[in-house]
Amino acid sequence: MLSCRARSPSPVTLDALADKYVVLAVELGEHDADSLDFYVGSNSAIDNLKHQPETLDGLHRNALALRDQVNHLPENSPADAARKAFLVGQLDALVLRTDQLLGKNRSFDEESRTFFGVIAPEDTDVAQRKRLREQIAALLGKAANPAEVYTRYDSQFMVPAGRIPAVMNAALEQCRALTLQHMALPAGEHVDVEYVFHKPWSGFSRYLGAAHSLIQVNMDYPLTVDRILDLACHEGYPGHHVFNSLRDLSLVNGLHRDEFRVQLTFSPQSYVSEAAASYAPNLLLSDAERLHIERDLLFPLAGLKRSDAERYLRVQKLVAGLHTAEPSIAREYLDDRLEFVRAADALERESLMQHAETALLYLNEYRTYMLSYTVGSDSVRSLVESGHPSDTERWQRYRSLMANPVVSLPGTAH
Repeated sequence: MLSCRARSPSPVTLDALADKYVVLAVELGEHDADSLDFYVGSNSAIDNLKHQPETLDGLHRNALALRDQVNHLPENSPADAARKAFLVGQLDALVLRTDQLLGKNRSFDEESRTFFGVIAPEDTDVAQRKRLREQIAALLGKAANPAEVYTRYDSQFMVPAGRIPAVMNAALEQCRALTLQHMALPAGEHVDVEYVFHKPWSGFSRYLGAAHSLIQVNMDYPLTVDRILDLACHEGYPGHHVFNSLRDLSLVNGLHRDEFRVQLTFSPQSYVSEAAASYAPNLLLSDAERLHIERDLLFPLAGLKRSDAERYLRVQKLVAGLHTAEPSIAREYLDDRLEFVRAADALERESLMQHAETALLYLNEYRTYMLSYTVGSDSVRSLVESGHPSDTERWQRYRSLMANPVVSLPGTAH
C-alpha cells in the first residue's frame, strides 16, 4: 500500500526571491513610470501583471512581505550576504516609494537615507562659493545681479535647434572614441538618439538590453555646446549607456543576477548609476581635451566663434563649482522651511541660476534624487581620485563600479 505523505515545499532560494523583486519593481513602474528606470527581459508573470497590476496598497504589502522573506533567508556565503543586503535596500526603497505615491512623504533626510543610503552634509562651502563668484565676476564683469550677467553670457553659446543633432552626434563620437582608449565595450553596443519635448529633464538614457540604449534629448531646454558634450558623456560614454551595458554583461549574463535586469529610479542601485554618470565627464575629459573638442569641432558645427571657447570653458568650470549650495537649499525647500520664491532667490544668489523655477519644479517631482548629481558625484570623485592615482588606476576604479555589484557609495548616512 502506497503512503500518502504530503510533499515537502520547495526550499526558498535567493534566485526565487530576486525574481519576485523584479516582478514588484516592474509592477511599480505600471503605476508610476518615473519610478522605473528600465526593465530588460520578459516572462509570463511580468507580461500578465502589465494587464492587471496589483493596487498600490497591495504592492506595498507585498514588498513588506518579500523584504521579511529576504531578511530571514540564511546566508551561505559573503556573496549571499551582499546579495541579501542589496535586495533589502531595494525593497526598503520600493516600500517608501509606494508610501509616497499613496501620499505619505518623509523628511528630506529620512527619504534620502532610505532611497540612497546617504544624508546630505551641512553646507560648509559658503566662503568657497563666494571666491568662485568673485573669479566669475573678474571674467564677466561685476554687476548688481551676477546671475543675470552669467545667464546673458551663457546664452551666447546656445546651439540653434537645427544644429543640435549634428553637435550631439559629433559629441557622442568623440566621447566613445576616448572611452575606447581606456576600456573595451561589449560587441555590437550602440546608442540611438531621439529628440523630444515636454519632459522635466534635459536628457535621459533608457537601457534597452543587449548593450543598446536610447538617449532622449529634450529640445525644450536651452542647450549650450558644453551642455551637449556633458550629455554625451553622462548619458552615453562612459556614463549610463556604458554603465548599464557592462553591468548587464558582468552581473546578469556573467553572474546570473537577474535582479539587475531592472532598475528602480528611487533606489540605492540607481543612485550609484546616476552618481557615476554625473562624474563621467570629469573622468573622460581633461581641461585640454574638452577645450580641443569644443573649440575645434563642436563650436564650428554650432556656428560659434572658436576664439570664444577658452574663456567660456573657464567660466563654465567655475560655475560648476557652485553646485555645493543645492543640497541644503533643496532640503530647506522640500521640508517646507523655505517657500518657492525664497528658494529660487537662494539658488540664484548662490549658484547663479537666474531662472531657478525649473530646478524647483524638478525638485517637486524627483525630490532627493538631485543628490545623485551633487553629493553622489562628489562621492564618486573621492572614490576614484583618492590617493592621487594614475589615469589607469582612475579608470580601473570607475570600471569596478560598473562591472561589480557595487550598490552604495561613501556617504554620510547614519
